[in-house]
Amino acid sequence: MDELKVIDIMNETTIELLKEKKANYEENMKISNYLKDEAFFFKIDKPKALEILLSVGVKQERLEDVYKKLIAPSVYYDLLYKGKINENDTDLIIKYKKYESSDLFKKTN
Repeated sequence: MDELKVIDIMNETTIELLKEKKANYEENMKISNYLKDEAFFFKIDKPKALEILLSVGVKQERLEDVYKKLIAPSVYYDLLYKGKINENDTDLIIKYKKYESSDLFKKTN
């Protein structure tokens, strides 16, 4: 299961727990909407991302690891391949270089 799905499930669980406790879950409802965009974590800065991860229940000691998985190059390239993001999107904060297959075989001196 990919990391974004895990975060979404954690957020839904947090919402249910907050509802049971009759606590405010408005922020987690907003997060739920944000998570519908698979490229969301590529569009926000790191402090905001870590704040969201804490809000959904990621433990402090796991924040960096989870964040790195969410913005990994492999995730970026997968979203690019699926058409979920465009490398020229101006709202992307985190981008990775797109390599053309011809670049892989160029001779360098």
